[in-house]
Amino acid sequence: MEKCPVCKGEIKLGFTTFTVDLEETIIVIRKVKAQVCDQCGESWIDDSTSLLIEKIVEEAKKKHSQVEILTLTA
Repeated sequence: MEKCPVCKGEIKLGFTTFTVDLEETIIVIRKVKAQVCDQCGESWIDDSTSLLIEKIVEEAKKKHSQVEILTLTA
């Protein structure tokens, strides 16, 4: 098992909630696959998930949404 660089806890596959605050828009994405520390809760997402989140953010900006709340199911 990999150790957390923040607290030295165990890092395991899990889920996190990712929030983006763009001043005029707040985006909350739930159930994002991530590597999560079982001790401090710090999380890391992989590159493909980051790209998906970027697309979601761009779509929300185009819609001029004030709040977007989504759940990733993939």
